[in-house]
Amino acid sequence: MDADASRLADGSRAGISIGDGTGTGKTATLAGVILDNWFQGRRRAVWFSVKADLIEAVSDEFARLGLTPPIKLINDFPTDGEIAFGDGIVFCTYRSLIARSKSGNRRIDQLTRWLGSEGVVIFDEGHKAKYAFADDRGKSTQTGAAVLEIQDPVKFPDLRVVYSSATSAGEVRHLAYMSRLGLWGEGTNFPLGFEQFAEEIESGGVGALEMVCRDLKAMGRYLCGNLSMGTDPESGLAVEFREVTHWLTPAQRQMYDNMAQGWQEVFRNIHRALDLTNSGKATRATAVNQFWAEHQRCFRNLITSFKVPTLIREIEDALARKESIVVSITGTGESQTKKQIERAADQDEAIDSLDFSPRETLTRLVANCFPTACFQERTNPYTGTTEYIPVLDQNGYQVESRAALQLRTELLDKLSVLEVPEHPLDQLVNYFGVENVAEMTGRKKRLIRTASGTLEYRPRQLPGVPSKLINLHEKNAFQNGDKRVAIMSEVASTGDSLHASYTAGNKQRRLHIAAELKWSADKQIQDFGRTHRTGQVAPPVYLLVFTELGGEKRFSATIARRLGNMGALTKGDRRAEKAGNLDKYNLESKEGRSALNVVITGIMRGTEVPGLDDPKQALRDMGLVRTLDGHEEVPDQEKTNIPRFLNRLLSLEVDRQNASFDHFYETFLETIEYLKQKGKLDDGMEDLKAMSVEIAEAPQVLHADALTGARTVYYKLNLKVASNPARFNDLAGSDQYQFFQHRRDSSFVAGRRTLLHTDPETGERYQMFSISKPSGRNLSYVRESELNQKYRVVAKSKAEMWWLNKEAKIPPFERSTVHLLSGALLPIWKYLKTLSHDALNIVRTTTDNGTRLVGVSIASEWIGDIRRHFGLRAEVPTTASEILRIVDFENNTVNLTGGIRIKTTRFQGQLLTEVCPSTFEQIRELRGIGLVNIVQHGKQRFFLPEWSPQIYLEPILAFYPPESTDISFQPELQAAFTAFVKEKPAELPRWLLEPDENAVRELSVVGELSGMSTLRT
Repeated sequence: MDADASRLADGSRAGISIGDGTGTGKTATLAGVILDNWFQGRRRAVWFSVKADLIEAVSDEFARLGLTPPIKLINDFPTDGEIAFGDGIVFCTYRSLIARSKSGNRRIDQLTRWLGSEGVVIFDEGHKAKYAFADDRGKSTQTGAAVLEIQDPVKFPDLRVVYSSATSAGEVRHLAYMSRLGLWGEGTNFPLGFEQFAEEIESGGVGALEMVCRDLKAMGRYLCGNLSMGTDPESGLAVEFREVTHWLTPAQRQMYDNMAQGWQEVFRNIHRALDLTNSGKATRATAVNQFWAEHQRCFRNLITSFKVPTLIREIEDALARKESIVVSITGTGESQTKKQIERAADQDEAIDSLDFSPRETLTRLVANCFPTACFQERTNPYTGTTEYIPVLDQNGYQVESRAALQLRTELLDKLSVLEVPEHPLDQLVNYFGVENVAEMTGRKKRLIRTASGTLEYRPRQLPGVPSKLINLHEKNAFQNGDKRVAIMSEVASTGDSLHASYTAGNKQRRLHIAAELKWSADKQIQDFGRTHRTGQVAPPVYLLVFTELGGEKRFSATIARRLGNMGALTKGDRRAEKAGNLDKYNLESKEGRSALNVVITGIMRGTEVPGLDDPKQALRDMGLVRTLDGHEEVPDQEKTNIPRFLNRLLSLEVDRQNASFDHFYETFLETIEYLKQKGKLDDGMEDLKAMSVEIAEAPQVLHADALTGARTVYYKLNLKVASNPARFNDLAGSDQYQFFQHRRDSSFVAGRRTLLHTDPETGERYQMFSISKPSGRNLSYVRESELNQKYRVVAKSKAEMWWLNKEAKIPPFERSTVHLLSGALLPIWKYLKTLSHDALNIVRTTTDNGTRLVGVSIASEWIGDIRRHFGLRAEVPTTASEILRIVDFENNTVNLTGGIRIKTTRFQGQLLTEVCPSTFEQIRELRGIGLVNIVQHGKQRFFLPEWSPQIYLEPILAFYPPESTDISFQPELQAAFTAFVKEKPAELPRWLLEPDENAVRELSVVGELSGMSTLRT
């Protein structure tokens, strides 16, 4: 843990991020960090986490270690005063961090005063601050802003910062809160700040995301490990993923169709009512936004309710197998239930007569939000703009439209006959009984069906158990084996342990059922992590329950995309976080957006869709079509909005929904085929598969990072790859292949008809053929028209002798060369971008001598440029002093990466060293470095100050290394070549420092005195 001993370029102390997967023991690692600092005299720490209950887990971990520093909850101290606590740990939730007292005093100020200048700050479950960056996609959260403030390099440069999360970031922009990792800002390749970093990395594809993680590891600022999903040597079991499809019954399909038609009717009538009442833009936007928000919530609950029979069957089967079950859901419906109960109390209505199903969501929307108030237009006398003001009667009350009121009444009458099931949480609790189900949710009361069949609204609180500890009590009941079914919402999806622990009474294998996926990838990973943890008797079985509804893919698509990104960002491999087969639903991608654009554009042009009588009407019912000046169109931003399209699919009946989704998904697959053929598909990291991989020559160090010493190394690899010829007998024995003869040279190929391809830019669809030759299968793809132009179809027998002769001449293996840049790549990011504007090709392999390599595969034509750029040839200057020596001669110019030129210029009779930028961004960067900036004839010119040109030139070279020279005379330079020598790993016994015995004894005494009793009162 030497990361905090180094400083970033802005003077602040560098931080470190611990990205171990859920259940790997991050709490023990963080406890070790605090103890390490404690024994070195830094005895104050703030531990941030998501909920106050987790102080129990932290205290237990210290007790397990036998070293128990004092620990207190921040809520034990009033915000208006000081923290009356000596050395120790203050445990604070992120919600408390942003708290203020009534007098305006901030909790964050109180914490930083107590912490001192060199305290330790632990951001546990740091993903809570992931929205720290405010951009055009949304506002930053108060939590994100507060986390950044406590890391301010000017106010608190010496604080020792540790980030910890299994789900640090699902997107690049979620990294913004980790400002102490030194990825952006002064002294990096992204000097303009986080926004520049995010834009550059996002443009680099998944390969760039993987590179960020691996670079942080190379710099010593990130470490992570993951629990294996493979076979456990003791139990002989492995983590299992199963998918179960709940096929809707005829009655459920009818329920769904009725609900969909109800929402369509409401949607049409809301727009009619808005027209009748002459509502303005603001009123229209409010009404429509409320409609779609309730729409998604309603259908999500409805779909999960439909799954309950399948859930019950799976739970009962697991109980019979002597397994314990954890069911994860998202919402509890408490707010809806509470409102119903309160209304019933006001009207003296029996609870049994109330409606707690998703239908109530729709009827409440119509009753409370349906527009009936009339407006009239008025021209603002000051601005000249049209305003919409309420129409009032003689008593000052707003006039309501009779037609709109009639529409609302008719809608409520139609909705009253809809039949839909009750909330899934209530169904499961009532089926298995409260005495058998451990409920870990945020709701305080629940509906219980008594033995007589009536409903009662009872508190969840148990005798002798404080309300704030009810979830902890339920968790213990499950872990002790008193209850074998646990149902948890998001409240329990972070930090809690529900696995088959060796220390728990309930050691049965866990069946973890995802009844519905979470709203975000990090929450889903946290959810899965409750049942797969260290110290378990047996790994869990994960069960993903889906319906056949195409609209449900909306949730799985979003999760799959972010799981891929999260694997790339937190593990350096996009495949690291794959859960089951969720990756096949990754529709929310560049390819998915292109496919959606093709589908919607085609439908608006009249393209037919199998299974839909009127595809354009389906888009109207989904609320995607707008009418402007009598012309129907879909706004451009809607044509590529995957989440909205899949969400709106829910409003179609089952058959129309599935037909629409199938058409979109087929187009998506065709788009993938097209991009594969063009070589434009971003697949992230690939494995170099070969019989032999040898390092051809001594690896060379190209670059060493000035702050961390992390090195960029060039490897030349020789690969021996087994040839894989396309055997004639295999091709001829398949019905998929036809043989073709070239019309000119009489050679033969085998063609296989593939999926139709769709050009994502033009929407053109055409048939493609995969071409195989004796040297291998699927070597290229050609259009059917091109194939017929160059070749003609022949009988298999005509190609046989020619093919077998060619096949016999193919050697058993082939040799190839791969050029690899490995190690730290972010410090040379600007240079990598000049080589290729496409996504980076990240590869990994293991050499014959066991060396594992991961890096960017570089095309052979770039090698000469790389050697010149990094000074592997002596004719290119590499240091500021060498460049100044060269340009001291008036006609000499040194060219830097990115098109920057350095030369000597006569200006107002003086010889000055001029730096000539080539882009607007470079102008901003040079101005920020502090060069002399003169505007001459509208042109920005930059000169190195005469008194210290070398000092100002060095930061420029850090961003833009020398590339070439245009010179008439060159002084003698030193050759720059450093062979890469692998460092020996640290010997742990020598690296560890024994703490002072008295300090150890002091912490042990503290633990014995306190007994941790204060934490449990």
